[in-house]
Amino acid sequence: MVPALKRPGGRRRIEVLLDQDEAWELMSSTGPALESAGFDVRVPALSRRRQVAQLRLTADDADSVVGAQQLTAVSWSAVFGEVELTASEIQHLAMQKKPLVQSRGRWVALEKADLVEAAAALADRAETTELTGAQMLRHALGLEGNSISGGVTLGGSGWASDLLRAAGSVNSDPDTQPDGFSGELRSYQAEALGWLQFLDDAGLGGCLALDMGLGKTPTILARLGAEARENPSLVIAPPAVVGNWAAEAKRFTPQLKVLVHHGPSRVSGTRLSSALRSADLVITTYGTAVRDVEDLAELQWDRVVLDEAQVIKNHRSTTAKELRKLTARCRLALTGTPIENGLGDLWAIMDFCNPGLVGGRTSFINQLNQIGDSDEAAESALHALNGVLVFRRTKAEPLIAAELPDRIDELAQCTMTPEQIGLYQAVLDKLVRDTAESEQNTSQQKGLVLAAITALKQICNHPLNYDKEDTNLDLEGRSGKLSRLNEIVDAVFAADERILIFTHFATWGERLAGYLSERTGVNIECYHGGLARGTRDRLVDTFQSGEGAGAMVLSLKAGGTGLNLTAA
Repeated sequence: MVPALKRPGGRRRIEVLLDQDEAWELMSSTGPALESAGFDVRVPALSRRRQVAQLRLTADDADSVVGAQQLTAVSWSAVFGEVELTASEIQHLAMQKKPLVQSRGRWVALEKADLVEAAAALADRAETTELTGAQMLRHALGLEGNSISGGVTLGGSGWASDLLRAAGSVNSDPDTQPDGFSGELRSYQAEALGWLQFLDDAGLGGCLALDMGLGKTPTILARLGAEARENPSLVIAPPAVVGNWAAEAKRFTPQLKVLVHHGPSRVSGTRLSSALRSADLVITTYGTAVRDVEDLAELQWDRVVLDEAQVIKNHRSTTAKELRKLTARCRLALTGTPIENGLGDLWAIMDFCNPGLVGGRTSFINQLNQIGDSDEAAESALHALNGVLVFRRTKAEPLIAAELPDRIDELAQCTMTPEQIGLYQAVLDKLVRDTAESEQNTSQQKGLVLAAITALKQICNHPLNYDKEDTNLDLEGRSGKLSRLNEIVDAVFAADERILIFTHFATWGERLAGYLSERTGVNIECYHGGLARGTRDRLVDTFQSGEGAGAMVLSLKAGGTGLNLTAA
């Protein structure tokens, strides 16, 4: 059964030397057969578990890498579990019938296909002998493309490998009541706070990508309140949430000196620099920041924080370009939707936070698009960056969902009135005629369709929302949706509770608020973008502090993000 036993050649009389193929056959098939026949067979332990091939990137002179942009000599190797192989060793093993390597006292059989894959990946990188710390990090995060199934790991020490080790050791059980914060964080917010500490230690910026409603504002405030800094921090936010930032800072970090820099009466000229330097936290809007960017750029900020950072997703926009003039020790982006239209959105945010670190826009998008369709690429990008340059948590995660109150969605079916049906059909008929007349003009057809969709939405709300010249100003009995809304409001008010009503159309929202006020006898106002910031803040405060039955109408654009309206 073992012909090799008849072959002489060992150093001792009863010794026979086996080559790798013979050893594999003895360990995998002949040995077990002899054991079953009653022979005493002792062979080394054999692992049949397939080892996924990875590349290991090592800085040969770790001391030379003191930051992200310094070049250092690097070497590449392939790793199969605990076994590290060079290109020449792989070439030798590939010639064996069954490649065997020893790892931790066990023999491991490697698949030839995996060796071929590893050899090709090493050959592709044979001329890559110098990299910056940033490039090494991109390789490890999968942002430079992976031609091997197991991806790239970093070996040894150096800026990039030390960074990833630090990211992996962020406290998984952090304090939910940190010093300097008057409140208690949820567990995932406390984890995010630990991640922010990691960014500070690493000298990096990042994107806090908690889902909308998971508390990005208090998380950032907890970090700002943790320790005194020589320079102030700057928060740039949409106008609708400036008041909320100020209110939350007063609530959670009352020790911080807060300056709201916004509006026609804001400090300017020679007094501005002094006012900014005397504050711990400056809150402004995107529009104001762009208008005053030259003055704001004169100050060295501790942190620049962009709330609803998808505002800069177009890196060519004036806002995105102007805000890059601001200098800060750390740049942070807050958004629940880091990718709205595509990977370019994420790149714009990442490149603002850490200029140059994730590479060029085209390369970033192309490398990640190789993974699959747009959704897969987006998910893969967030997964790769999560815990390092991004902190992502969603309401769908079981541990987070367990900390949140249940959300119940109910779809209320409404029947249109005959008047609505007539208007609706008239719009459809006109759309058919108009598109037929412009069948050669695709862009014009698209415009007609979009206009028709808007008109149909308005008709579904109420005929008066659609026809601005309608002389019949009576709202009652003309809209199935309004009738159903009245029933809902009556039920909420009967329970002495409060309700928020959202609409796409601000003008209709104002009319609806007036109608509901008259009908219920309760003062109901409409929150929309046309109001001054002070007025919007007053509406929020009144709604939040009110007792008993109440309501507020909000336009989706102004009230759809960033507001804390917990009284409803």
